[in-house]
Amino acid sequence: MINGSLKIALIQDQPGSGIRDPYLEILRAKNPDIIAFPEYYFVNPEDKNIIVSSFIHDESLERLREWSAYLKCAIIGGTIVAESRGKLYNRSYFVNRGEIIGFYDKIHPYKNEGRGLIEKGSEYKVFDFTGLKIGILICADVLYPASYSNIKGLKPHLIFVPTTSPYRENESPHVKFARDDRLFVKGAETTGSLIFKVCASGRIGARHFQARSLVATPRGIAWRNPPENEHKSALIYVNLENPLKNPRLDIEVSRP
Repeated sequence: MINGSLKIALIQDQPGSGIRDPYLEILRAKNPDIIAFPEYYFVNPEDKNIIVSSFIHDESLERLREWSAYLKCAIIGGTIVAESRGKLYNRSYFVNRGEIIGFYDKIHPYKNEGRGLIEKGSEYKVFDFTGLKIGILICADVLYPASYSNIKGLKPHLIFVPTTSPYRENESPHVKFARDDRLFVKGAETTGSLIFKVCASGRIGARHFQARSLVATPRGIAWRNPPENEHKSALIYVNLENPLKNPRLDIEVSRP
């Protein structure tokens, strides 16, 4: 573990934005150990379907490697549509200082995800990072309690959840917060992990998102993007002390 502490940056932003210059300045100054991006972060907002991003898979992965090497950190790369043996997967790579450590394929894609062309992944995984076990779940995976009970067996310390959360008109904060408790606090309780959900803002095609990034612990929500800011970009910087025992979180939010 890194001196009993870990620095984490969540990039809540419009897919296709890359790393904005103001955020890059913050990242260079803060030197995070881990950066995480939202689901489908390399899809252009004008694309009508996420499948198009499979054509820039190699280019997108290379950008992750370059960012990771330049910033000397690990990156949980949002997700990229990846082809394997003639099938397409919604895949999140774990890259550390420019080296690909591994990847996780979404096990519970939506029925019509990528016009129904996204296949189910087959294996829950954790990745070792400086003595910590890092798990990844992707978006709709958290809707299934079995996702948490399965990854629990791998004993993750932290779980990252790249997400695109669809905009729900007239949904009350009470309903939003109850869902956070049901899906994320309960998941943290089940696994004994800290959970970092990182959401996209903006849109892809005609699909608009509500950026509801959050940090959940077994004791409750440590931080969440407030409802009035669900349309906004943000860099959420977390200084995590004692991640293995009695963790303490100090959270700052920056916006361009």
